[in-house]
Amino acid sequence: MREFAFTVEYDSGADRLMDVFLAYPELAAKTVTCSVTADSIWRVDRLTGPTDAIEAVESPFLDPDHCNECLHDGFCQVTQEYEVLSGDSTKRTIYAYQTDIEDCHSIPYLTAEHLGDGLLYEALRRRGRHEWRILMREDSAVGELYDVLQSSLREGLTLSLRHLGEPTHWCDEAVTAADLSYEQRRALEAAVEYGYYETPRSVSAEELAGLLEIPRSTLQYRLRRAEAWLAQGFVDERL
Repeated sequence: MREFAFTVEYDSGADRLMDVFLAYPELAAKTVTCSVTADSIWRVDRLTGPTDAIEAVESPFLDPDHCNECLHDGFCQVTQEYEVLSGDSTKRTIYAYQTDIEDCHSIPYLTAEHLGDGLLYEALRRRGRHEWRILMREDSAVGELYDVLQSSLREGLTLSLRHLGEPTHWCDEAVTAADLSYEQRRALEAAVEYGYYETPRSVSAEELAGLLEIPRSTLQYRLRRAEAWLAQGFVDERL
């Protein structure tokens, strides 16, 4: 098996859905499962972020007339069904089912069309980036697929290859940005960015809390929760 990892970057104004992710940097959407056949796609996505971001992203994400993974300007002929499986003010888990697919340039459909069945997909949207990993058979014609994806790009989109080779962490419980609450993720990322975990520390807890404009006690609580989650995931992965 091989892994094909690539990123599609979106300029502001190039895509209605991705514009929401650009406007809300703390918003993230993870594709947790995706299955594709010659005429259907079904998937589950997990979205997490501040309440206003979740409210802003739900409408374009669930728009049946918008292809969330299409790279070209044309309309994707497809029948789509959506259902919100669970969620609250800061997260949603959404099931999608697409059938009667014709003349579609979505990334999963193009991939299945050129590489065949038996593929596994993982994708993460954040800010203006849509990062993909695809697990495929060793003899898959990935060069042909990459050329097709590149030729399908509309104005304002950029495709870049990240990795082609040995598969990475497909069989473990991978740590993902969408699995952590956005408050804890923000605190953890800021702690790394400003050197809170360096030795010696570049920033104190008090200073970091000030940068995030939250009380020190709140910061420490969020970091402890995030650290506990990371530690549990590390241990569970090896059991």
